[in-house]
Amino acid sequence: MRKKTLLITGGTGGHVIPAVNFCNYLTNKDEDCKIVTDIRGSKYIFLSKKNIFIIKSSSLTGNIFVKINGVLHLLSGFIRSILIIFKYRPNKVISFGSYASLTPMLACLVFKRFFGIKLYIHEQNTILGRTNKLFVNFVDKIFLNFDIRNKFNEKLILKSHVVGSPEKDIKPIKESNNIDKDLFTIFVYGGSQGSEFLINFTINLVKLFNNTEIKKYNFIIQCPSKIIKNTEKILKTYDCKFLLQEYYRDIESILKNSSLVISRAGAGTINDLIKYKKPSILIPLPGSKDNHQNENAKILSNKNLALNLNQIDNDFNKARKYIKDLKNDNKKIIEIKENFKKIEIKNANELIYKLVTDE
Repeated sequence: MRKKTLLITGGTGGHVIPAVNFCNYLTNKDEDCKIVTDIRGSKYIFLSKKNIFIIKSSSLTGNIFVKINGVLHLLSGFIRSILIIFKYRPNKVISFGSYASLTPMLACLVFKRFFGIKLYIHEQNTILGRTNKLFVNFVDKIFLNFDIRNKFNEKLILKSHVVGSPEKDIKPIKESNNIDKDLFTIFVYGGSQGSEFLINFTINLVKLFNNTEIKKYNFIIQCPSKIIKNTEKILKTYDCKFLLQEYYRDIESILKNSSLVISRAGAGTINDLIKYKKPSILIPLPGSKDNHQNENAKILSNKNLALNLNQIDNDFNKARKYIKDLKNDNKKIIEIKENFKKIEIKNANELIYKLVTDE
């Protein structure tokens, strides 16, 4: 009988997409793999419904009524998770973090000894997420996107492995129809959720360029649908070339062919910038748990591969200077690309697969 692997994830695309990529990798190897996620995370999963279990989940942030509702959702998620584990009986379980992983992981601990379940976690960020932190002492192995073992005690170091982040199968990337090669293309990339702050930041940045300068730039902007019309109206008052969409299906092509990226600093974004060797202006989300986005950004900014800005400062002039310096100095762009090559890109799918099958 085939071994069964259960992947636990939820919340944002940063947690869900790596899990989906690894699920596809296992499926292509004719492995039996299923995913547990919450309703919010399910929108990032394009798999057969028979391969997905959806549970209720919630954070406990908010007023007393939100907290009570959250507790009820967590209780429902725990009961549903118990039933899933009992019925599916996985041999291996890998959690990719987020609060949505809490109750399924608790259910796994209930059955770990009875069913002989091997339990693992994968951490995307440079700081252990709060849910993953709860389970590090109970799992068999810890998989890391970035090398953060210097933050661990000796016991955790022994079972930690730096593997990177699971990627989907690499396919030839076509040239993007949205890229004008005669212009310096800036991709404003808000991640899976978009970012109103990045849109406003870009608008204020555009205002600093004079009419002659702005014609040399092409802006491709991922914009939340509710502000697309207003953003388009504002940008049309400036003589710049731009494209606004809520989501781009050719995002890999855009990343590959862009000159510079303006973005938050989620782990998935950092991986993309390393993969496509792109200079960037990173503005970490201030509310990210344990300030992990700022720590993520330092991976690149400490190597002079990105400009790391504090959202509170709104330092448009520093961003403008960074963009102009890159545009006017091709040697600097070449140097950045060469320094990116020094960062090892691991094949996470193969490494995780080997680590969980060698036991």
